Amino acid sequence: MSEGVNRFTPLFRPRTVAIVGASANSAAQGNRFIRMLRQAGFSGSIYPIHPSEPAIEGLQAFPSLAQTPEPIDYAIVAVAGEKVPGLLAAAAGRVRFAQVMSSGFAESEGGRELENSLLDAARSGGMRLLGPNCMGIHSTRGRLTFVAGGPDVQGSVGVMSQSGGLSIDMVLRGRVRGLRYSEVVSLGNCADLGPDDLLEYFLADPATGVIGAYLEHIRDGRRFFDLLRGARATKPVVILKGGRTRQGQRAAASHTGSLASNDQIWRALAKQTGSVLVDTLEDFLDVLVAFQAFTPREAPPTGRVLLLGNGGGASVLATDYLARRGLDVAPLDAPATEALTHLGLPAGASIANPIDVPANVLQRNRGAVMREILELLADNVHSDAILMHVNLAVILSYKEVDMLGNFVEAAVRAKEALRGRTHLSLALRANGEAELEDRRRASRLQAMEAGIAVFDELSSQAMATAAVHDYERFRYLRQAAAS
Repeated sequence: MSEGVNRFTPLFRPRTVAIVGASANSAAQGNRFIRMLRQAGFSGSIYPIHPSEPAIEGLQAFPSLAQTPEPIDYAIVAVAGEKVPGLLAAAAGRVRFAQVMSSGFAESEGGRELENSLLDAARSGGMRLLGPNCMGIHSTRGRLTFVAGGPDVQGSVGVMSQSGGLSIDMVLRGRVRGLRYSEVVSLGNCADLGPDDLLEYFLADPATGVIGAYLEHIRDGRRFFDLLRGARATKPVVILKGGRTRQGQRAAASHTGSLASNDQIWRALAKQTGSVLVDTLEDFLDVLVAFQAFTPREAPPTGRVLLLGNGGGASVLATDYLARRGLDVAPLDAPATEALTHLGLPAGASIANPIDVPANVLQRNRGAVMREILELLADNVHSDAILMHVNLAVILSYKEVDMLGNFVEAAVRAKEALRGRTHLSLALRANGEAELEDRRRASRLQAMEAGIAVFDELSSQAMATAAVHDYERFRYLRQAAAS
């Protein structure tokens, strides 16, 4: 493991955690952190810090960071902002990383001087500072979290966010979408540690295969750019940039005290480094889902796409979108068409590309039709990506056959048969009804455990596939230029 990764070990996998801001009042923010650490299964030592309480949440408390039985790897600080510099200065060099949740610093009017004092206190004690104005660390490996319920199964997606609220959304929405994180880091104001530091860590970390970032401002933009350029797109980097308009820049300034740069700069950065720039949180999560499931192609990039499902109009819209992004939804060649013709599908089904199979056809042969179609396609079609989609409201109205179960089972079998040579994904389209959402959730889990990327809409599926294409194309062109 590289030195750059090792120096962050006390932050992401600490052995000792101090909580400043816990009290006899169990509603205090520090108490919530203690309870969340326990829920997450943290196995190290937890030291509450309080000037007078002897015990908090059943743990012995200590008057200051300088008086704990052993040095502190990671201190979580959740007290009034004006108290924080003095608390950190009194740590006497015994804290390696301090995360300051407190606000009232550079993001607030007149708070710049207080933030400078905070940074001076951290540096004088030899500690690195995360924040202020941040939620901290959600680490599946370190069993740390800032959300109730604790970390999920360890994954390969590493995310940094300059918004605490969005970092919570990323964890909770990502959990529902099937994302499995290595770490999610809430950065806040970035008085010390910034996006460039976290980017360096995630690029070097062997457990992180996909990197995501919500950014408002980067103090050392040159270093961030150089790290991305030097990485040569070895790992996908997905960027959601806040403050790309004049109005957004004003909002960012009041949020984290940042002066955000303009849209043209970020578009140029993405183009020159192979990073994927997205516009919404939903797009951010969808693209991470795709990169988590797909192994980027080393051969020419994804170009030929096959659409397969029930819903002709949705397929037409997805075809338009893919074509605008440079992907080809071309008619099937003669051998594939002939093979599908032999299935004897009725007139309501289309065996062109997109392949549209109505629900009443999908229920034929006790629901085996989709499996039969996919088996033929695996043998006769050479597509770079297969986008399967199903309208749950329609197929679940047929009660005689479990068409949804058959559909997902067919996708799992097809993924195994394709052996990674084709990106296979699934869109489970619903209308918000509780029963449909429950079935979608269960089917998503089944597909996700088989390594299949699942989306809520065909449009999202197409967008994420196009993002993967753009990333693969950058790598392919770079390799071709170097040869």
